[in-house]
Amino acid sequence: MTKTEVKKAIQRGLGRGYLAVRDDPERYRDLVFWACGHNLAFDTQCEGARTWYVWQLVSCYEDKTPFRDVVVEKLRNKKPDWGWDIFCFSELLAWFAQDGDSEAERVLWEKYAEILARLRAFRRPCKRKWATRDCLESVSLALAWKEENYTRIAADLGSLFLENPSLTAWDFEWLYQSRPKGFNGRLRKKATGDPALKAWFASFDTLKREEEEQRLARQEASREKGQSVPAGGRFLSIYLKRKAPELAPQYAEVYLAEKDPEARATALEVFSVCPYPLDPSPVIADAGSEHPALRTAALEALAELRHPSVRRFAMEHLDEEPFWCLLIALKNYEPEDETLLTSRIARLNIDYTNTSGWHGVHLQLLRQFDRDSGIPKPPKYLLPILYETTLCSCCRENAVAIMSKRRMISDAMWEELRWDSYEEIRALAETHFRRQER
Repeated sequence: MTKTEVKKAIQRGLGRGYLAVRDDPERYRDLVFWACGHNLAFDTQCEGARTWYVWQLVSCYEDKTPFRDVVVEKLRNKKPDWGWDIFCFSELLAWFAQDGDSEAERVLWEKYAEILARLRAFRRPCKRKWATRDCLESVSLALAWKEENYTRIAADLGSLFLENPSLTAWDFEWLYQSRPKGFNGRLRKKATGDPALKAWFASFDTLKREEEEQRLARQEASREKGQSVPAGGRFLSIYLKRKAPELAPQYAEVYLAEKDPEARATALEVFSVCPYPLDPSPVIADAGSEHPALRTAALEALAELRHPSVRRFAMEHLDEEPFWCLLIALKNYEPEDETLLTSRIARLNIDYTNTSGWHGVHLQLLRQFDRDSGIPKPPKYLLPILYETTLCSCCRENAVAIMSKRRMISDAMWEELRWDSYEEIRALAETHFRRQER
């Protein structure tokens, strides 16, 4: 593999990136430094920060200190914001700390104290305050692997609750839920003589009680209202598809009766999930409208509709509306489309900003393998392309699961899946190897 290929593999979290570094660490040292200084995840909230993967790269070297120093510099220079960098660099530094690196743990406490002081300084709610709160929780999560650390953090946050009633358990629920019950159980026993710890647990007890009251209130309201139908838009579309498809034609008639473009677009949003049930000619015509909202609503509806005339529209306008028409073409896939779709998907501009719409195309591709897709033989040859190119670990997991069911995974690929950045993919690989050993 070339260095460019290895960098792309590392960027995507592919196991082959790790295997390349493991087999020739000195050749790829600069790439591991690069990985330590970046949050590689496409969607950190869904797939995590991939720090386990980066730690495996670092573990290929006897001296880990230079790599730790890269992370330390990144964390020290990062100010609280709405991004995920502080979460990523804190979690990565925690791997060094758990490996016995006392300097890594010291820097985490340094960052923790800095952000805690920033949060204490806010006197009134504002966006910067809530961003600072989230960053404090991120560093706290990184430190909480050790019980004595968690105890200290819980006391600090309990004091914060006493000082500032606008901060409550709800603000740090992720931290609380991240610990095993034993952690909180043992700490609760210590709380009787410590006002700060008592405040920490009292706030969570209040939160739990309020959540239960809200759950019961929603149940009661639901019983009183009965089976309510959403007013419109995407929620109504989901309702029609899942629970009342027989009502779809009457909503289609509402759309057809509208003459005003804005109202017509709103009416057509009902078919953003539920397939349009009548002849699609009016929707195809609206896909060429000069009214932006109507054109988008029509294209979105066509992307849910499998019909010969819709397929013709997609093929004829693929260059004019490359994103939407590629979605529509995938929904209307036929075997003779192989060459065209392969070339179109292979040349998608895949980047972290998602401005090219590649992620939507990948999601649409995966949907072709749903039982209700209407496609007898989905384009399985596109799955390896998705696996190789996507930045999204969740999409890659879905592709791997489909490929596994269709016996498309080689022994070499199973081995690289053991070292994938995504935990669920590694679990699939381990399950495969356990079965092989039987």
